[in-house]
Amino acid sequence: MAKKIGARMILYLYMAVFLTRIGFGSVTILFPLYLPAGAFQVGLILALYPIAEAVSAMPVGRLADRVSRKRLHLIGMILITVLTAAIGFTRNLLNVSVLHALMGVSAAMAAVTSLTLLGDATKQTNRGKKMGGFDLANLGGYGLGFGVGSVLVTEFASRLSYAFWVTSAIFLFTSILATKFLVEPVRSDELNQPGIRRRRIGSKIRPVLPVWLGQTIILGMYFLLPKAFKDASITLTGQMLIFLGAIGGLFALGAIVFGHISDKVGRTKIMVLGAVGEFGFLVLFGWSFPNFLKYPIPFILAPLFFLASAIAPAILSYVSDISGKARRGSANGLYSVILSIGMAVGNILGGFVSEFGVQWIFFAGAGILFPSIIVSSTLLRKR
Repeated sequence: MAKKIGARMILYLYMAVFLTRIGFGSVTILFPLYLPAGAFQVGLILALYPIAEAVSAMPVGRLADRVSRKRLHLIGMILITVLTAAIGFTRNLLNVSVLHALMGVSAAMAAVTSLTLLGDATKQTNRGKKMGGFDLANLGGYGLGFGVGSVLVTEFASRLSYAFWVTSAIFLFTSILATKFLVEPVRSDELNQPGIRRRRIGSKIRPVLPVWLGQTIILGMYFLLPKAFKDASITLTGQMLIFLGAIGGLFALGAIVFGHISDKVGRTKIMVLGAVGEFGFLVLFGWSFPNFLKYPIPFILAPLFFLASAIAPAILSYVSDISGKARRGSANGLYSVILSIGMAVGNILGGFVSEFGVQWIFFAGAGILFPSIIVSSTLLRKR
């Protein structure tokens, strides 16, 4: 029975992150068209969300180590639902700015507690595979969210406030699921026992931070690729879509496969392997662009991108492994801070380097990732 409850909760966490990322992806598409403001002002308002998430992630993580993680997660989901619906009632820039910043805080509450609860519900022997599934749901939700946002923009072109209410309904559905399926593997009274051991995680988490920061900056730059392709007047052909779909499928499969392998051979080895694979992909794609479909380049790019999928599940699992139940919330808070900062820096850097051509997004990514691999590898050897 305990195994059944744990499996059901893990399935909920996958569904929760998938649905909430669909919502956030949709909002990213909706905002520039909804607000009566120029591109710069819209960019500033959008930036309030990751900034607020980064600032609040650590306090939320510490709170998750002291109070009910389930209750904190539910509060975060309810706040996201209410705030998204509220944006649909106003186009005043100050009001929307405040609401969007508060959404960042509520997102930190939902995301940090999701990772913490998933760490609580898994064992070190199977955590990598489960974290791979979480990462797959996270990225898949974002990708689908952009598509859903585009559909909502078309369907509610003259009434965009309706699109925010539809998005809020997605969050509401997720909140209802949480009340039914979410359980608490580690109770708050267990975390507050006087004799409980609180591990020091600073020296253990430090070696993986360079690669994780580099990876999140690259992810942030990837968000600029659609615009960069459009500015370069590059049309997506059928052959190109097949290739992108194939490597996307490999990446999704790799998150599960390498997460499982990390359960057997170790997290940091798989992390470094994934980072080396991504570095090779970035260099080769940038060098071969726009002829990256010319034989045999796709057959080299595909396995390199497959390797790149190893990074996130390995690091997510490593963070839960080293923190223990008493510090898991704080450790995942730090993880979320790095994610938010990296994505924000990547958005800015990607917008700058894309002015020089699509390939410079990949070259810049390689230039960031290579020293990150060196620093992380050196710190791991000294550990």
